[in-house]
Amino acid sequence: MNKNILLLWQGQLVSQLGTQAFSIAMMFWLMENTGSSALMSIILTLSILPSILFGPLAGVVADRISRKKIIIITDMIRGLAVLSLSIMIFSGIGSQTTLIFSFAAIAVINGICRAFFQPAIDAWIPDLVPVKKLPKTIAFFSSSTQCASIAGQALGGILYKILGAPMLLFIDAISYLLSAVSESFIKTDKNENTDPELNLQTKHKQYKTDLIEGFRYVKSRHGMLQTMFFASSINFFIAPIMLLLPFYVSQQLSTHAHWYGFLLAGMASGSFVGFWISSSIKSHGNNRIIIMFSSILVLACCLFLFSQSYTPLNALLYITLIGICLGLFNLQTMTLFQTSSPSKFRGRIMSLLMTISSGLLPLGLLTGGVLGTLTNNNTQLIFSISVLLY
Repeated sequence: MNKNILLLWQGQLVSQLGTQAFSIAMMFWLMENTGSSALMSIILTLSILPSILFGPLAGVVADRISRKKIIIITDMIRGLAVLSLSIMIFSGIGSQTTLIFSFAAIAVINGICRAFFQPAIDAWIPDLVPVKKLPKTIAFFSSSTQCASIAGQALGGILYKILGAPMLLFIDAISYLLSAVSESFIKTDKNENTDPELNLQTKHKQYKTDLIEGFRYVKSRHGMLQTMFFASSINFFIAPIMLLLPFYVSQQLSTHAHWYGFLLAGMASGSFVGFWISSSIKSHGNNRIIIMFSSILVLACCLFLFSQSYTPLNALLYITLIGICLGLFNLQTMTLFQTSSPSKFRGRIMSLLMTISSGLLPLGLLTGGVLGTLTNNNTQLIFSISVLLY
């Protein structure tokens, strides 16, 4: 592994730990203080909308501006935003309503940062390693962040019970800031993308031209747009399950927050295994298609078994298998798009994939929130419906 990838990996590893802490803190704080799955779905939707609204623009930015600067600045903003929320809860400033709006505001800020961060990092990784090493690098990068997810999720539920939401938010904020420091030491090519100093009108025209050019490239590549929609459709059906997982833990499994962390860790562990299995398979042409479809079919079966489980250990087994299928599918998808995209278009292509993928998440979340409200958060029924429709 070269030094640049190591620094980037190190930064994301630390950041991922905090991200899981934030996710657990937000979901359980909202559940305990509001008990409203509809409200939880709205706030999660707010965190996703920026990826839809800014996704195409973020791809153009990633192809024109230093990708290093993008990821550092977005990590800094996220760190400072979450730190402010942690301080608010620590100090007792504001009512419960104020804190709910604050969570929503931070969710939007995080979403905007992620909208610009993800295309930049996805487009940058292939420039830091030889093409032959890209699948292994993606597998290592993704699986190591999954390891961080495992640690963050397994400990997050326990730490939430011991330390509470404000301390977990503080940990998240520090992790983002440490990630930005690590990324600042990455040495970039002198020819890395730079946006020339132009007046606003000229820059707007160039960005518009680049955006249209990116769409035309995707459209001209046979099957690329269809594959994007197929790869993204899974988000619609997974979204209600992830939204209502805290209710599944507390009501269907009759247990506490630490098992929420364990289940998330199980999914992350499975994804870790799935990534490495997928990276060791020689996938070209029809072989890749078989892997993608097979993993999706097995995933649906495991989701159904998960929906019918009433014991924590059974649920952990099935969600781990779900993670393995997701790991297999996601690595094949990412490698397919990264290896088939030239560097000058890669940011726009990855951002379009993110935009389509993100566009289906709010529909799934809002559907899950509405069904949760109508059925008193009957997770067995809602999860079963999601699987059958899938």
